[in-house]
Amino acid sequence: MFHYENSLKFTCFLSRSLPAKMAIQFVLLLFSLLSGKSFALETADIPGMVSWNCIDFRVIGVCVKPPGIPGIVIMYWEPALLVETVKRPGDTLIESLRAVIADSAEQGAKSLISAAGQPAVPVSSGSGSAKLSGTNLQFNEAHVYEFPLRDQVMAFIDTECPDKLATGSFIKYLSELDSLEWRIGAVEALHPKSVASAASGLSCSVTGAFLDDLCMGFWGPTYPRRGFITHQSEVVGSAVAAVRAVSISSLLGSTAHIVLENTGFVPSLESDKLELIYPAQSGCIKIGQNPIIWESGKLSFSGKYLWVYWRRRICCVY
Repeated sequence: MFHYENSLKFTCFLSRSLPAKMAIQFVLLLFSLLSGKSFALETADIPGMVSWNCIDFRVIGVCVKPPGIPGIVIMYWEPALLVETVKRPGDTLIESLRAVIADSAEQGAKSLISAAGQPAVPVSSGSGSAKLSGTNLQFNEAHVYEFPLRDQVMAFIDTECPDKLATGSFIKYLSELDSLEWRIGAVEALHPKSVASAASGLSCSVTGAFLDDLCMGFWGPTYPRRGFITHQSEVVGSAVAAVRAVSISSLLGSTAHIVLENTGFVPSLESDKLELIYPAQSGCIKIGQNPIIWESGKLSFSGKYLWVYWRRRICCVY
């Protein structure tokens, strides 16, 4: 018979054992997941989840402002956007947006239903050769937001860089609203860069080549910008969806995609960076960086991922 005294001794032993503590925490987490409880956060939580080393402030040169005022050239990265990817339409990590995104998913579903009578369009996954069936095929919905409190958290870098982003609406892009192009992509299929991507086949992700914004190195092709991607890593698949969504939400005057508000800048896949902040922190990584270096231990049990898009800024200050 297991007496209270033995139970107390066992509890005391666990309290002094770090591995045991970790085991208990793991069991509690697993129980929470199996119980259907979901992780949720609010926008105010985001700044505390970010690695601020990603700013990486540098002085890279000198400059002169007419009529001869000397200055310095600075370079740094700012957290321009927050991007999440989810597996289920209408799902989100941000609790206060749950109703809005669920409504967007409903609207997107209606758009797809209304388009169901149109002729079918051949759709690729963005791998150049794989169709919508096959090994390692993934699909993600993507949501692009303005980074919460961006101006406030960057206020300590008091510069006069001319390309400062204007504060706008928090929600920039929801793939559920853009469901016709994000899922089928009849117009995207005709984009010259989609044609070039198909012609290159799998050489992009195999060689890790970086071809302007056509290829994301080891992550695969940028075009066509859809929610489907063929890649063996779910984490990388999420990153690809995030970058494609940022590219779409930066379009000006697009009649093919539905963008709620333009991001206000043109992404540079060679100089901008991504940071995974949920389910684990990755630190800043280059777009297309070899997954072997950073991807381990980042898999999400829920299929939800949260990224910060860091935009590089270079300017002269006096």
